Amino acid sequence: MATVKKSKKGIIVAIISVVLVIALVATGIGVFAAKKKIPQVSLYTISTGDINEVVNSSGAVTSGMVKDFKVSSVATVKEVFVKVGDEVKEGDMLATFDTSGLDSQKTQLQLAYDQAKVSYETALADQKSAQKYLNTINPEIEELEKTVAELEEIVNYSQQSTTTTTTQPTTKPSTTRQPVTYTTSERSTESTTRKQYSPNMSGAVEALTDLVSSISEISSSVEETNELTRIVMGIILQEIENGNLSSDAIADKVGEAVSKAISDSINVEIVEAAVRAVDWNAIGESFAGTPNVNLASAEVRLASLYAQKQLFEAKSSQDAVNAKKQFMLTSKSALDAVTDADAELTAGWVAPFDGTVTACDLVPGLQTNMLSSGLSIQNLNQMNVVVSLGEYDIHKVKVGMPATITTAYGKYTGEVLSKAPIATGASNNSALDSLGSMAGISGLSSLTSTGAGVQVIVSVDSPDDNIIAGFDADVLISVGNNVGITVVPIESIVLEKTGTYVFVYNEEDSTVTKTQITTGAISDSYYQVLTGLQPGDRIVATPSSDYTEDTFEVKVK
Repeated sequence: MATVKKSKKGIIVAIISVVLVIALVATGIGVFAAKKKIPQVSLYTISTGDINEVVNSSGAVTSGMVKDFKVSSVATVKEVFVKVGDEVKEGDMLATFDTSGLDSQKTQLQLAYDQAKVSYETALADQKSAQKYLNTINPEIEELEKTVAELEEIVNYSQQSTTTTTTQPTTKPSTTRQPVTYTTSERSTESTTRKQYSPNMSGAVEALTDLVSSISEISSSVEETNELTRIVMGIILQEIENGNLSSDAIADKVGEAVSKAISDSINVEIVEAAVRAVDWNAIGESFAGTPNVNLASAEVRLASLYAQKQLFEAKSSQDAVNAKKQFMLTSKSALDAVTDADAELTAGWVAPFDGTVTACDLVPGLQTNMLSSGLSIQNLNQMNVVVSLGEYDIHKVKVGMPATITTAYGKYTGEVLSKAPIATGASNNSALDSLGSMAGISGLSSLTSTGAGVQVIVSVDSPDDNIIAGFDADVLISVGNNVGITVVPIESIVLEKTGTYVFVYNEEDSTVTKTQITTGAISDSYYQVLTGLQPGDRIVATPSSDYTEDTFEVKVK
């Protein structure tokens, strides 16, 4: 019995072992097959086709075609031909205006723009020149700082030697080797009201800094400022090196040199007044109190370079240039807004379609008010959709372009009926209002602003009871028909931060390669291909998001 049981047990163990072996083999085969699994793909052959490019937007369905005529500038109402409730036909004149009062406003805004443009162009030129001079001055400052340090050591050593043989120590006047920003006081050309400077090198540094600031205020460019400063400082240093420390003598020499060197565009008297505004007596005392004239000369030269560096750093600032550019652009926007408003009011308000006057608060003989309702007409027998388009889309859209309107209950055809001449929806708190106030215009920022939208009215053909006023609708405006272009299905494209890609099939080795393309026009189904593909190329029809390699083998279904 024992032997029989043992044999049965062995058989059971053998069977289990065989099953385990088979399972392991099957698992290994499965793992191997998984590793060798080749993606199956469907291919699409690139061809040519047509794309009807569209602009997408959404807006509110309104009960009837609505046109709101808003007062966009201050003018005098000449005649009003309609009242609330009147029926009008397309082309009927609704109101006329006297816009002669806008001429002075446009003139002032044109002047503001011209000045802002010149100021920006000057700032741009000064920025380049200032950076050039900074590149020259900085190495000079480094070298001169070393020279001053060496001369100070010599002077200090000399003072220490003198101290050992005298009972009273000699105190060296304070010196300054770092650039310091000073507030320039109001100056008068009269010597009795000159600003007083300390009789030491710190006072000299402050005086020279003020002098450079004065010269920069009367100069029209960085080059001119640099040249005048070079002349003035050159004379001062020359007089110091020659031992002529009289402040009056230095002032006279500077005035003569500047008078000979400056162009006719600069008032000689202004330059001389700026030079004489400095109390040269204080500087002369500073030079006289310095144990080493070479050190004084080097200190003055260094102070001059520090002063010029401050000026050039301010002139080379990108923030300053950007501010002037922004003011120029704002000035141009203000001018364009008033010009457009003038053109609209000069032409008068004309009904763009058949409809009913639903609002009108214009009074003949009175000035328009930008806060008034203006005039509105509606076609109560027709539905439309009002959308707002940004600056990149509005230029593509023209009146009469076909459109498709989609609501929750279906699709409708239509067309662009009108687009507003100006953008709306801006804040009233803008630099435009400051410019407008110069020309006597209030609320100018409501005419145009970055981020504002242009109102576009799209009709709805054959509306039914399912399209309801007040609900939202999606609008596709057909802005261009591209015929016979290379196209690729939207579902074949992979969009990434680095660009737009497709997977191109290589028939020789049955692989696909991730390839970047550039696209143009777009429809709801296709993209136009500008570069990267040619008709006849085969690509993966619907790439998987699981692809981890740029090139890999595939099996075509």
